[in-house]
Amino acid sequence: MGNSSKILSLIKYGFSNSKKKFGINYWRFFFNAIEKNSGAQQMFYLEFEMLNPWLSADKAILGYKPRVSISAEDLQYALAGTENAKNIQTETILQPSYCAVRIGKFGKNGKQLCSYYPLNEVSFDAKPFEIVAGQNVFNENKLQGSIHITKEDLNDFPELMCDYGNASWNLSYIMNVLCANGYNANGNRWFPAGLNVSYSGSITFDETEYIIDPSRSYGFMERLWGKSLMEPWFHISSANLISNITGKPLEAASFSVQGVFDQHVSFAGNIEKSQILFSLDGSNKYSDVWQCTQMPSVEEIDQNNLHWSVSIHNKQWIIDVDAFCQINELTNRSIELPEGQRKVLNVLQGGSGSGEIKIYRKSGKNLEQIEFAKFTNCVCEFGHIEEAEL
Repeated sequence: MGNSSKILSLIKYGFSNSKKKFGINYWRFFFNAIEKNSGAQQMFYLEFEMLNPWLSADKAILGYKPRVSISAEDLQYALAGTENAKNIQTETILQPSYCAVRIGKFGKNGKQLCSYYPLNEVSFDAKPFEIVAGQNVFNENKLQGSIHITKEDLNDFPELMCDYGNASWNLSYIMNVLCANGYNANGNRWFPAGLNVSYSGSITFDETEYIIDPSRSYGFMERLWGKSLMEPWFHISSANLISNITGKPLEAASFSVQGVFDQHVSFAGNIEKSQILFSLDGSNKYSDVWQCTQMPSVEEIDQNNLHWSVSIHNKQWIIDVDAFCQINELTNRSIELPEGQRKVLNVLQGGSGSGEIKIYRKSGKNLEQIEFAKFTNCVCEFGHIEEAEL
């Protein structure tokens, strides 16, 4: 699916083309942590994003909040309803331009913290690869940083589009399974660079300490860039699989489904030393059916679930994936889009998904079952673009 030199080259992509002012460039890291005191599991994500970064290299511009220029004198005119009120001017809603660092935890009490930087306050080294934004470091084997957001910050700057709280982290990671393919067409690219990643280290989130054990981190890392984000947004991924056939954990097994690309999804998986890829821009044609629907849980009829389902096949493979995440375990967040005009991708997301994956290899008219496995610690996301009232 890829080699280390190609993966590293693609991970670095995005800082060298200063003429490209518009678009999005995303690094996303997912991992499982263990709460130090209780031993409870908690899925987290870390992100570094560049949004139209060269449009305003000296100042971070968050475009979601409307800026209104009304002086005290103008306000008096407006309240009095005088003729001068017709001449009051408001600022044009701005197109966003910034680099962002985000950390979030999934679950019932899920939340997200964000910090923003102009491009000129972000340093980048290619050899070895490293991004530094304030106290935050992203490189080819380390993630380190901190964010602190107060209630006052959110009151003054609601366009931060996050929660208040504090977090600090110090992680190392090793990408066990590499993948340099996924989708590359129409000005957009996505690939699960680290289809299976081992994370280690520690994180403190709102004064609660967590330990990341590489054997239980169930990690994943992906890259995407392009003119905008995919819509609808459809994502499921897991690196914690147990075979229903043998009852044993599947070492280094993982999979990811991402879309939607021209009404299709892409699949990348590493199962039983078989690396499987369904990519719309590839030479192997395939058919797929996907959906995200609400349904009651089989085990607990009083719990409502969202169901992510994917069925995908070509001349060689048939793969069926069913993932479930309880609705009360999902949180909502908005991701600002490069096109501005206060457009956002509104995403429901969870990190406690579970389900089953079935994989068959075609052999003439026969089907050979390669694996039938259950998975947990699954990241589940589904979203649509929303246009705010201007």
